[in-house]
Amino acid sequence: MWMMPGQTGSFKVRLVNGTKCIPLLFRFRREEAMDFLVMSQNKKFYQYPPHFHEFWEILLNMEGAGTALVDGQEYAFGPGTIFCIRPECVHSKQSEEGFVDGSILVRDFCFAGEEEKVLVFEDDERSSFYLLFRLAYEYPMNPATDVYGERFLRSILDAMQNLLCHWRNDTCKNPDVLYVQKVLAEHVADPDFKLDALLEGLSYSPNYFRALFKEQCGCAPLQYYNQLKIQLARQQILQNKSIMTISEIAARCGFSDPYYFSRMFKKHTGTSPMQYYKNSKAAIPGEVERRKETPGCHFR
Repeated sequence: MWMMPGQTGSFKVRLVNGTKCIPLLFRFRREEAMDFLVMSQNKKFYQYPPHFHEFWEILLNMEGAGTALVDGQEYAFGPGTIFCIRPECVHSKQSEEGFVDGSILVRDFCFAGEEEKVLVFEDDERSSFYLLFRLAYEYPMNPATDVYGERFLRSILDAMQNLLCHWRNDTCKNPDVLYVQKVLAEHVADPDFKLDALLEGLSYSPNYFRALFKEQCGCAPLQYYNQLKIQLARQQILQNKSIMTISEIAARCGFSDPYYFSRMFKKHTGTSPMQYYKNSKAAIPGEVERRKETPGCHFR
């Protein structure tokens, strides 16, 4: 499902503390091939009661300041604050002056391997994330009938995730860790790349560097490299499965053995490459675990 200016429909939204369903009026365009959702309110809110989603939510606060409660932890927010919230994580927002925000629900997310329930960022002085969000939200073409339109929309989402990853890496102060991350990204599709040779060429012992890398990045270098490869594989499957075989996609991602690729993909995602492709063609379900302040709120 892809939400844009257009038709009118309704969602059923469950309350966190009950089973009652409330119809919410919104405007949307339904694209069966889309597996993410972009939303933005056209009014100011003062409170979102506790709610949750079955998907990752990237929540961009555009106007106003207040407090968000995520998994029992309070976070202050202002214009440009970005929350990346895990599935099934209860969260709410409140503000005395009121706030306007935008939201992206997505099945797969770049920080899926992180342990935190929520990651918090601040948009830069150029409002880079906000500009990407508006570009995605206001995209005028129909991705259901234009394969390049769908790829373009996915590229915007990829750009958002890459920007967040860049900001995440900025908190890493060790230059060797940054260097290894850069080399791994450059060789993500190289079947002849040798991680051990890279680590042996550093000024640290390989074991010490693995511990340092895990401390600053949340996982060991090999796991980080595999996550990059699977992230690339996800993108290739979503963009090219209709014109490429799984074996061709595996080769493009640096796997010479398509059976090993399938096992690795299933280990990281819980599903086979083919099933992942089939699942991606089903839109985000109409039952979205998100409650708004009033049952008549409008979405753009």
